Amino acid sequence: MGKKYSVMVIEDDPASRVLICELLEAMGIDDVVEAGDGKDALLKLYWNEVDLVISDWRMPEMNGLEFYKKAKEEELIENTAFLMVSAENEKVKVIEAAKEGIRDYVVKPIDLMIMQKKIKSLLKMPD
Repeated sequence: MGKKYSVMVIEDDPASRVLICELLEAMGIDDVVEAGDGKDALLKLYWNEVDLVISDWRMPEMNGLEFYKKAKEEELIENTAFLMVSAENEKVKVIEAAKEGIRDYVVKPIDLMIMQKKIKSLLKMPD
C-alpha cells in the first residue's frame, strides 16, 4: 500500500470541481477537501492538513492568489504543494503568480493528461 495523499480543491465552478475530484479519484486519491472559494478554503485548512492545494484563480470572495498569500502568511501551507488552475493565461498574470511563489500552473480548459502529470510531480507519486 502506497502513501495516502490529501488534496484540497478550491474551485467555484461545480462542474470544474467535479472534474478535478474525479481525476484525483482515478489517480487513487480519495482524501479530498473541497472549497468553493478562498475564504471557505482558509477555514477548512485550519482543520485539514493537505499535501497539495489545487486552486482556481478567479473566484468570488477571495481569489486564488489572495488565498495563496493569506494561507502563506498564516503558515497554513508551508510544506504544501500548490497548483494554480485558471483561464488566466496572460503573461502578466503568470508573472504575478510566480513573484508570489506559485511555480505550477495549468490553463483552462483543463487538459487532464497535463493535470495528472503536474499532480504526480507535485506529490512525488511513483509512475
